[in-house]
Amino acid sequence: MAKVRTVLGDIDAAELGFTMPHEHIMTEPHGAGTKATGDLGADHALNDLKRSTEMCRQYKAAGGDTLVEATPKTWGRNTPGMVECSENSGVHVVACCGVICEEHGMEPRTSEMSINEIADEMIHDITEGMDGTEHKAGWIKVGAAYMQVTPNEEKFIRAGALAATKTGVPLHAHTTGGTMGIEICEILQDEKFDMGRMIIAHVDRNPDLWYHRQMLKTGVYLIYDGPGKAKYYPDTVRIDLLRQLVADGFEDKLMLCNDMGRRSYHPAYGGGPGLSWIKERFLPRLLDEGFEDAVVHKFMYENPAGVYSMVDPQ
Repeated sequence: MAKVRTVLGDIDAAELGFTMPHEHIMTEPHGAGTKATGDLGADHALNDLKRSTEMCRQYKAAGGDTLVEATPKTWGRNTPGMVECSENSGVHVVACCGVICEEHGMEPRTSEMSINEIADEMIHDITEGMDGTEHKAGWIKVGAAYMQVTPNEEKFIRAGALAATKTGVPLHAHTTGGTMGIEICEILQDEKFDMGRMIIAHVDRNPDLWYHRQMLKTGVYLIYDGPGKAKYYPDTVRIDLLRQLVADGFEDKLMLCNDMGRRSYHPAYGGGPGLSWIKERFLPRLLDEGFEDAVVHKFMYENPAGVYSMVDPQ
């Protein structure tokens, strides 16, 4: 049986259940270029353990089983906090190593590091443990800037491909404004990376059907993590994109979540809609809009279980 590496240890992929494939439980961003300072009032600072645990409990009560935690070390990863949230809520947590993008934090020494040195640090987090603990990362995060891939971002993408191949965990990219997905794919193809082990997030920020098709044709998975965020555009646009991609035969390569990395998104902090919104609001709408039950099940169960499963290292 395929295994997924959670912060509490490896589990059978079948145990993942209902999975949100790109979320944030505990974050404390800091430093220049980030969207928060780490102060208690900062919207991006999910740094209250009690509230984070309540977020996970609310998700579990709504029928959620697994959260793929997308906070790398440079965005304020809290390994002990993730462990405690998982233990006290019953939610599986799959943590990451790597970075978001250069804008959102890289260590100053990155420019002097080699691809192999960066990959070695990723491999340590996956095989030995994160942040001085024995709790391990289950996937690698990389990313790109808006309409460009910086030299350091390219270095991380190539290092991520190397580390993912050597450990068997999947690779997963942040895109700024949904851009540069094709370019990320091209870098990975140059590395001869197995594109079926690649996930690209935030692409629905850029609702361009042709663009999404071009990425999917390489074999990658796409995450739509903007449902309900009407500040970008109405969900009708996302639903039409999903409908067309399913008709194209890509239902096995699509996943859904909300990327709720702000206090104002969570009832535990006095905001909303919360981690239960996809399950309680958006998925029923998909069914009402004519999506088959089996297809929606793939989005939330089968596809995450497939891509977050570890494969034999090479």
